Amino acid sequence: MTTRVLISFFCDDRPGVVEQLSGLISEHDGNWLDSQLSRLGGRFAGVLQAQIPNSQHAALSEALSELESVGITTSLTDAGDPVSDILSTQRVTLLGPDRPGIVRELTRALRSAGFNVRSLETAVETAPMSGEPLFRAEARIELDNNSRLDELEWKLDAMAEAMTLEIDLIAD
Repeated sequence: MTTRVLISFFCDDRPGVVEQLSGLISEHDGNWLDSQLSRLGGRFAGVLQAQIPNSQHAALSEALSELESVGITTSLTDAGDPVSDILSTQRVTLLGPDRPGIVRELTRALRSAGFNVRSLETAVETAPMSGEPLFRAEARIELDNNSRLDELEWKLDAMAEAMTLEIDLIAD
């Protein structure tokens, strides 16, 4: 019997980290499934989903904790059951002058209209002409029977106007 687990990690950015993690999963008869890995500042961080035999859970957990000695902090947890009541997904893109509170306002609008964030990527870039900080975000959101698309559109429009942002809602 197998189980799906989530492994999160962070460490100094250097070559070989993914190889170490994938090696441990393979050594414990596991299969690397999904992952989101990224360098943030000078650190490398990520979360991955793997399928492992139930009999290997404790041994993999122990092996992952031993990575602390080489500077890789890890956490292992059960992946839980997949969500099955999702009707569809949408994509929200956002672009505008960087300022505190953009992510808070975006996620507040999503939650209040009944949407769940499936993924969120953000970055601060330099605007080409002015050199000012420019905030960019892309979120994939899930619609279910409780989601209110018209309410979300209204909230995003109000947010765009108040914060001088370009916000687009696109069906996937």
